[in-house]
Amino acid sequence: MRQIKIEFIPHADHIHTTIGYWEVEGDLLTIQVSEEMCFANKAAVIFHELIEAFWCISKGVTTAECDEFDDMFEKEYEAGLWPYSVEAGFDKRCPYRKGHVWGSRFEWVVLKILGANKKECDAECNKLMGVVE
Repeated sequence: MRQIKIEFIPHADHIHTTIGYWEVEGDLLTIQVSEEMCFANKAAVIFHELIEAFWCISKGVTTAECDEFDDMFEKEYEAGLWPYSVEAGFDKRCPYRKGHVWGSRFEWVVLKILGANKKECDAECNKLMGVVE
C-alpha cells in the first residue's frame, strides 16, 4: 500500500449499513466516511477504519472477504435476524472481527482526545444507520 485516500460521502451512498468503509485496490487504501456526521465522529471513524484495515492487511484478510461477509450480514438484517443496533464487525463469524474491536477502541480514544460527548456521537451514528433504541 502506497497511498491512503479519505472520502466523505453521503451516508446513503455506503454499500452496507455503516458509517465507515474501507477497501484496498492495488496500492491504494480508500476510506469512506459519512459526510453528515460531526467533526469528532468523522475523526473517530477514520481512525476506526484505519485500524481495522491495517489489521486486515497484516493478517491477509482481503476487502473481498470482508465485503462478502457484510453482504451476508445485510441479508440477515433484511430477514429480521438482527436489529441494526448489532454491528456486523462484532459477530464471531466476521473475518475482520479483531480489527473491528480494536478500531472501536480507537474510536473511543479519539472522541476522548477531542472532548466529544460519546453518547451524543453514538446517537448521531445510530440515527444515520436507522438504529431504533
